[in-house]
Amino acid sequence: QVFLSAVRCMMYGFGDDQNPYTESVDILEDLVIEFITEMTHKAMSIGRQGRVQVEDIVFLIRKDPRKFARVKDLLTMNEELKRARKAFDEANYGS
Repeated sequence: QVFLSAVRCMMYGFGDDQNPYTESVDILEDLVIEFITEMTHKAMSIGRQGRVQVEDIVFLIRKDPRKFARVKDLLTMNEELKRARKAFDEANYGS
């Protein structure tokens, strides 16, 4: 039950009731865990042994345009946040 609160919030954000049925949340959480496990196993089999890298995940989803676009957006946003944090730290701490 790692993702229960996150799944519940996502369900509400996508139009479900604020307190969705527990069974619905449980099923979606099972699907999320299954997806993550499957992707991790696939990524471990194609990349460096025993490691999962971002490039491995990108390679696995390259043929799914929606997932690929979302991952590209998230990676871009992550880089922008890193640059903004670095600039903020340099401005405040003079590094």
